[in-house]
Amino acid sequence: MQGIRALDLLLRFRAFISFLIIVAAWQAIAMLGLVPEKYFPGIPAIAPGLWNMMTSGELARAEWLTLLRALTGLAAASVLGIGLAVLSDLSPIFRRGFAPIAALVQPIPPAAVVPMAVFMLGLGPKLYAFIIILVTVWPPYFNGVAALASVSDVQIRSGQMLGLSRWQILRQIKFQAALPEIFAGIRYASTISLIAVVVAEMLAGHDGLGFLLIRKAFALRIPEVYALMFVCAANGILMNAVVNALRWRLAGWHLRMTGQPA
Repeated sequence: MQGIRALDLLLRFRAFISFLIIVAAWQAIAMLGLVPEKYFPGIPAIAPGLWNMMTSGELARAEWLTLLRALTGLAAASVLGIGLAVLSDLSPIFRRGFAPIAALVQPIPPAAVVPMAVFMLGLGPKLYAFIIILVTVWPPYFNGVAALASVSDVQIRSGQMLGLSRWQILRQIKFQAALPEIFAGIRYASTISLIAVVVAEMLAGHDGLGFLLIRKAFALRIPEVYALMFVCAANGILMNAVVNALRWRLAGWHLRMTGQPA
């Protein structure tokens, strides 16, 4: 019984434990001296850089702005992606017409879009919103289309036998059945959202973690650059926790049925 409890505890904190493993591996590589210490410092050298940015307040402001942009962009992209997936499910003509557009736009990297987007939208919230939504919308969309299409005919016919309308079948049966798969797409999109906002801040921003990171890099503040990279990695854990909490709230029944941890 104690072994099961220990395993459950490890699963609950698996993301944090993984982060600690990466930190330990980093320190081990630094101690081996495979890379000059000046360009690959150990954790004891990085920690003061992180502390200096925390005490000066520049890290807190940059962290808040980047997380706010990433979460806002993820929410907007998820709503848009799910909306397009529902529209594709309702209209086969739209699905066939939109599929080539999605296939063309999806591979465009955010770094390639930023320069032209600056001329179109200027520097500011519109630029961040455009970049994040453009690259983040696809996982919720593709997962939503596949999940809605894979709902079994038995479930749909059961709804028809109960006299449900087409909209009621979509909302009460198909969408509920597709929700776990849609959240898998949103979880993946949360990582893309973080990457997109940091890249946009690095190339065209004047604040945020991306701007702070590029400023420290040009000043050759190596420990602080790596400290910011660890902060970006920790943000991935935080975003994942937010999505998982929302998934548990809206699709917890699926986790309980399949025995998956929250």
